[in-house]
Amino acid sequence: MSKPFSGKLAVITGGGSGIGAACAKLLSEQGATVVIGDVKADPGSPNFLDVTDRESVVAFFTALDRAPEILITCAGGASRKAVLDVNEVHMELTMALNFGGFWRCAQEAARRAIDEDSGLSIVHVGSSLYQGPAPELSHFAAAKAASITMVRCLAQELASQNIRVNAVIPGPVETPATTPVWDARPGMREALRKALPLGNIGDADDVVPAILFLASPSAAWATGTILAIDGGLSVSP
Repeated sequence: MSKPFSGKLAVITGGGSGIGAACAKLLSEQGATVVIGDVKADPGSPNFLDVTDRESVVAFFTALDRAPEILITCAGGASRKAVLDVNEVHMELTMALNFGGFWRCAQEAARRAIDEDSGLSIVHVGSSLYQGPAPELSHFAAAKAASITMVRCLAQELASQNIRVNAVIPGPVETPATTPVWDARPGMREALRKALPLGNIGDADDVVPAILFLASPSAAWATGTILAIDGGLSVSP
């Protein structure tokens, strides 16, 4: 069986669980060398990565043996706050993680790829909330919207450097991050199912094939693409 990612170095931010961990598993099975960067790793480990901190991001990418050919950015999240309860600290932290984390990692990976003339495919994992409205998650939605705009800006400016930048927009997906939230809110899963034309909540394995497609040579003519994998949420009435 052919391994389409054989010989490729893939970096996955937020790859310790959920969609990131599922990407790491499948990429490895398909021949890639995978490096996971995660803030939950031991601070002394080469896998430690705080995407909100420029020094941490620079140190992480500098320590790689060579430029990655693939970068998948999954790090993100936010606490729930009513829109009038979001203060400066909440907004700054949410932007630093969900927008800034993608931006910093994309910049540093691109700089190294350009220096080594290696080519690079960046796939950002967004959120269907980026189009709003997003009750109790306005700050998160705004940060994700900013990241999608940055995907398109990077795609346009870096295309001449053999760097592609795309995004996958998952709908409601059961992960270690969403499970406790939905468990604490009786009826939420059923409400989500009813909102999805395909009638079921997704899991990481529903989303990963689209991410790997955009990362692969099969998508060599795709950049600036924003691909919804959302159970039909984006066309729900």
